[in-house]
Amino acid sequence: MDEPFKLIAAMAYGYLVGAIPSAYLAGRLIKGVDIRKVGSGNVGASNVWYNVGKFWIFPIGFFDLFGKGGTSVWFARDVLGLGLESQVAAGLLAIVGHNWPVFLGFKGGRGVAPVVGVLLALARMELAMFIIVSVSGWRLTGSSAVWVLISLALLPLWSLVWDRPVGIVFLMVGIFIITIVKRMTASGPRADSTISWPVVLATRLLMDRDIPDREAWVRRPPPTESGDR
Repeated sequence: MDEPFKLIAAMAYGYLVGAIPSAYLAGRLIKGVDIRKVGSGNVGASNVWYNVGKFWIFPIGFFDLFGKGGTSVWFARDVLGLGLESQVAAGLLAIVGHNWPVFLGFKGGRGVAPVVGVLLALARMELAMFIIVSVSGWRLTGSSAVWVLISLALLPLWSLVWDRPVGIVFLMVGIFIITIVKRMTASGPRADSTISWPVVLATRLLMDRDIPDREAWVRRPPPTESGDR
């Protein structure tokens, strides 16, 4: 197979495996719910925890981490024999597929699990710093979303400090940009029309939700038939 076709195959695999809506399927098959319409609306393990069952975050998280992020890099590197830049492209597309899956009208999760899977495959030192900073910050302040954002923002810096290859630096920047775009666009219309757009956007960026009250956000009831949430 020629190199361009290998690259296309790697990128297609990354996006399509990333787009497999594991959390959505678990909600439908296990509890008969559409997790896009309950709680945070996030098609990921966190919403499964609150609205399907705590146990199910483990198989879903395992698949999203290894099956999506991990195998996208493995397929590009070990099956197709592609170089670092192509592995990075496949890994980023796995995250994009998870966040904007074609199978669910481009409404997906937040991408943390596939990010960890890609970092585990390509950048373990940066992954270690991501875990240390995010977990330490969360334990100190109780705000996981803010510290995940800070940890992701620091990834390019670690790569530059350690003089990592350009492809790895590009990976870190790409992960951060994807996260910002997802946070700012994930929720669609305002969940509470009494809150101004600037406040909503700031809350989305920092807290990864529309409203300050986390419990009210993750435990929102399904929408009524007459209107949206």
